[in-house]
Formats: sequence, structure tokens, C-alpha cells
Amino acid sequence: MDTPHNDPHQLNQINQHELQDYLNHHLLGAKSGIRLFQAAADTWDGTEYEQEFRDLSGEVTEEKEELEQLIDRLGLRQSIVENALGVVAGAAGRLNPVNITRSKSEGMTQVEMDILQSALQGKAGMYAVLAKLAERFPEAGLDGQRMKDLYQQAQDQQARVRRISDDTMDTRFVAH
Repeated sequence: MDTPHNDPHQLNQINQHELQDYLNHHLLGAKSGIRLFQAAADTWDGTEYEQEFRDLSGEVTEEKEELEQLIDRLGLRQSIVENALGVVAGAAGRLNPVNITRSKSEGMTQVEMDILQSALQGKAGMYAVLAKLAERFPEAGLDGQRMKDLYQQAQDQQARVRRISDDTMDTRFVAH
């Protein structure tokens, strides 16, 4: 499909079906991630970490919107099924099935931190793949530098969650 920002010949060298599927899966993950970060902010309500999780949720929201724009710009389609799943996953994430009690001092809190870091690592992986595709197919409509910047942002976000996890580890694992 010809779009103003890409050469259809170059984009055709990329398996559009697989790229579309891949980006839609990450879009679904982003929708869940937003809710998980919001739930983490609720868990840490009233602490110095609440705003950090709210900020992370906002950043992931902006990145999700940028991913939606990228899918559109590449002439790909957003999956109706995955959009519906995103709504369900988002609601489930808001309920916080990982840390139902919103405890700061239980092992499940650490699992919540680990899941957030894993989600961010997955997002970083996507941006690394997109940066490589941009390098190989410069006319395909992918901004390689932007993908590298988003990769680094995901790494920085992961480090922020790791820092919170490290800072609060004693509340979970050290006997009082």
C-alpha cells in the first residue's frame, strides 16, 4: 500500500502481514502495560513512588499512541480482535490480578515489579527490531533514529522500575 512516507517497493520487501501482526501484538501489550503501571501507582499511593509509576504510565500511553500512528503511517491495519482484547486486558490490568491486595510488603509485589520490567524489556526488543528494519530498508517508512531513541527510553524506564524494586525490597524480604 503506497503511503506518503515510504516506497512501496521497499515496504513489499518486508513481510507486511508479519510486521502488522507483530506490531499489533505489541500494541496489545502496550494497552495492558498502561493499566499495569496505573495499578502499580495505586499500589504505591501516598509514597514517593506513586508519581514515578504515574509518569511511566503516561510515557507508555504516549508510546502506544505513537505505535498506533506508525501502524497507520506504514499502511498497516490495527487488529479489531486485538483492539478488543486490549480493552479486556486493560480492564484486567487495572484490577491488578498480580497484586490484588495492593500490598507493598508481599512477594506478589515483587512479582508485579518483575512483570513491569519484563514488559519494558519486551517493548525495548520491539524497538531494536524496528531499528534494524529501518537500517536494512531505509525507504520503508521507519525512522531508525526514533526507534533507537525509543529503545533507549524503554531501557531507562526498566532501570527506573528496577531502582524502585531495589529501594523497596526490604519491605518485602527483610524480617522486621
